[in-house]
Amino acid sequence: MSSRFRKGSGNFFFEIQQLTGFKPIAEEHYKLALRHSSASRENKGTRLNNQRLEYLGDAILGAIVADFLYQQYPDSGEGFLTSMRSKIVSRKHLNQLGVKMGLNKLVVKRTSRTANAKSIYGDALEALIGAVYLDRGFDDTRSFVLSKIIHVHVHLEKLENRIASHKGVLLEWGQKNRRVITFDISGCWGQSHARKYEISLKIDGELISTGQGSSKKKAEEEAARLAYKKVLL
Repeated sequence: MSSRFRKGSGNFFFEIQQLTGFKPIAEEHYKLALRHSSASRENKGTRLNNQRLEYLGDAILGAIVADFLYQQYPDSGEGFLTSMRSKIVSRKHLNQLGVKMGLNKLVVKRTSRTANAKSIYGDALEALIGAVYLDRGFDDTRSFVLSKIIHVHVHLEKLENRIASHKGVLLEWGQKNRRVITFDISGCWGQSHARKYEISLKIDGELISTGQGSSKKKAEEEAARLAYKKVLL
């Protein structure tokens, strides 16, 4: 394992400071935030990885982004604000942000390049936000999210024109046009930390597309994206 992850590592301390803009008080939060479930450590029967911090960071990020958008778009309605928040915190977008911030060079993992590749670094980014919150409190976390993520890496104009959920668009189209759209699991394989699902999408009983992903939700979205290109474009 790299020296950056050893206790008291100066390299790790410096890298976290560069990432967040703050000197870490409790390095263990950040080390845990950058440990993927495939590289879990055992401690008295408990598997230690970044999943709990990811849960915490997800909630905090959602609140910070909601407040930011509320201030940024004073004349926009709830629908627009909800859509923009969904686009910013989507798994795909967070993963892109994680790579831009260099988390792909810091995350400890023991999994193949392809397994869960679409979510590892987005999950780590949320976990990092959770770590900052535990280490520095809400105000510093908000400062980190805005100054190091939103203002640097998030391009609002591009996101305004991006579809947040192909599944949502497709279901809305189906409702308006009285078409029955169903998502069925047609396959599932792999170990728990690298599970893959295959979803078949049908319209009025006719198979339109199949999508794969590391969760049912992601597989459904992929199937919907492919169906969207066939049906609505």
